Amino acid sequence: MLTTTWRDFDDAVRTMTLFDRHFGEWVGPVALERAHRVRGAWPAVNAFETAEAFVYEAEVPGLTEKDVSVHVEDDALVLRGERKSQTPEGSEARLRERTAFAFARKLPLPGKINREATAATLKDGLLTVTLPKAKDTLPRQITVKTVG
Repeated sequence: MLTTTWRDFDDAVRTMTLFDRHFGEWVGPVALERAHRVRGAWPAVNAFETAEAFVYEAEVPGLTEKDVSVHVEDDALVLRGERKSQTPEGSEARLRERTAFAFARKLPLPGKINREATAATLKDGLLTVTLPKAKDTLPRQITVKTVG
C-alpha cells in the first residue's frame, strides 16, 4: 500500500519552487496554483454562525481593500482578489517566490441573509465578512398570556 504524507507534499512544493527559480517567472503562477491545490483552496477560510449572523474570515496576507472584492451571488458568498507582482523601477528580479495570482472562492450560505446589512472589513491580513440573518429566520420570543 502506498502512503503519502504531508512531508511528500512539502517536498513537491519545494521541488516546484526550485524549478521556478531555474526556469523563470513564466512558470511561477502555474507552480503556485499547483501548490495551492496540494495544500487546499486559497484563501483559507473559517466560517461560523452566531445567533444574528453568519461570519466568514479569510486569510489574505499582503492584500489591501483594493485587491479584494466581496459579493453575494444567489445563495453563496463570492470572494475574489488579485495579488500583483511588482519589481521596483530600475531593478531586475533575482528570486521570485511571491508571484502574482488571482483567486476566487464561492462559499455556500447556510441560510437566508439580509443583503443590505452585509459588511466586510480587512485588518492585519484577515478579511471578515459579516452576513446578518434575514429577520424572518431569527428566533422570536412569543409571550405567553394568562387567559380567564
